Amino acid sequence: MSTFVFFHVGPDLTMPTAMVASLRKHNPGAEIIQVTDHQTPTVPGVTWTHPTAGDPQLLMLWRTKAFAALQLEQPALYMDTDMIVRRPLFPELLLGEAVIAVTRRSFQKDAPFNVKQRGQDYSEHAGKSLDVAYPYIGCCTITPDAGAWEILAEMYDRLEPKFKAWYGDQEVLREYVNQLWPGNVAHLPEHQYACLPEHMDTHTNPVIVHYKGKRKELMFSEQARA
Repeated sequence: MSTFVFFHVGPDLTMPTAMVASLRKHNPGAEIIQVTDHQTPTVPGVTWTHPTAGDPQLLMLWRTKAFAALQLEQPALYMDTDMIVRRPLFPELLLGEAVIAVTRRSFQKDAPFNVKQRGQDYSEHAGKSLDVAYPYIGCCTITPDAGAWEILAEMYDRLEPKFKAWYGDQEVLREYVNQLWPGNVAHLPEHQYACLPEHMDTHTNPVIVHYKGKRKELMFSEQARA
C-alpha cells in the first residue's frame, strides 16, 4: 500500500478534495494522510488526519515541521493540494534506494530570478537563473521516513526571517540535496510530476498536473478531470 501526505489548514476544502479524489481514482487502496490544525475539517477520502499547531503567517515552515512531527517510518509522497493525479503512483518504487526524491525544475530554467519580491530583498541570488537559485520545487517530495523532514525543519529554523516568509522550503531542499551523494537523490522531473497545464500540449501524459498560482481556477476544468 502506497502512502501519500498533504498539508491543509482552513475551511475551504475545494482543492484538497479534488486532489484526494484524483489520487483515490488511480490509487484506490492508498493511505492518504491529512496534516492539518485542530480546526480544519477532514477532507473527504483521507485515511486519517494529524493535527498540529503553527504560525499561519509562515505556512511553509509550519508544513515542514508538521511533516517531521508526523514521524512516518515508511516511504511516502508529500504533495501540494493544487495538483491533480492522472495516473497510478508508487512512491516506494520512485524512491528506490535514495534518501530523497525531489521535483526537478523543467520549466523557465533560464529565467532570471527576481531578487525584489513581496517587500523582501533576495540579492544573494542576484544574477542567477531560476534553475540555479531554486532547482528543486517543494510541491512533490518522497522520503523513506521522517528523517529527511527532521533535518529540513532544523535547517529551516536557521534561515533568515525573510526566507521563513517565502522561498524557505526551496532554500532548504537545495542545500539538503547539495550535501548528499548524488546517488542518494532521485529526481522527479517537473514536466512529469508537477506539469503546468500550459505545457500539456508538449508533455501530453504527465503523472501529475500542478495548478499553482493563477492556474488554480483551471483545476476544475474538463482537462483536469480527464
